[in-house]
Amino acid sequence: MWKKIALVSIGLAAGFVLGCILTMAYNGYTMATAMFMLQEKEIYEMEEAAVQAYHNEPNEVAIWALENYINTLNRLQQERSYAEAENPYFILNPEWSLMLSYARLGQLYKKTGETEKSQDNFEQAISYGKRLEVKGLDKEEDAVELLNKLDKPRNDNLKEAVPSS
Repeated sequence: MWKKIALVSIGLAAGFVLGCILTMAYNGYTMATAMFMLQEKEIYEMEEAAVQAYHNEPNEVAIWALENYINTLNRLQQERSYAEAENPYFILNPEWSLMLSYARLGQLYKKTGETEKSQDNFEQAISYGKRLEVKGLDKEEDAVELLNKLDKPRNDNLKEAVPSS
């Protein structure tokens, strides 16, 4: 009789301990997922601010914003490269964002007369474009044309919003 009581007690204790361990593991997974999502939300907002700076701010401010965004994305890729998931991102596609950011940065450096930095950034954009298999992105002019196409709807909306005199 005492053996049965001892076995049941040991079983209950083991079940309790195992349940606690699995609950902590699940909570850790849930918290990590939430932290990743919050981090990606901040990075998305940083991207929006960098694009707004590209369109609306002086070149120096836009360059700073884009470089900061690029550095943050590169750091994020490095941090998540250790994850053993096929795609460790929830809402971001960092390579696409990096391609566009490098192209925008190349455009800004070109406007400020820093041709070497401009070429380096356009080369980075083209490199990301090749990884993403973007067709027709082989040279600087292609990157500028891509940016113009992406910015055209925005420019058209601005023309509609500002009545001509």
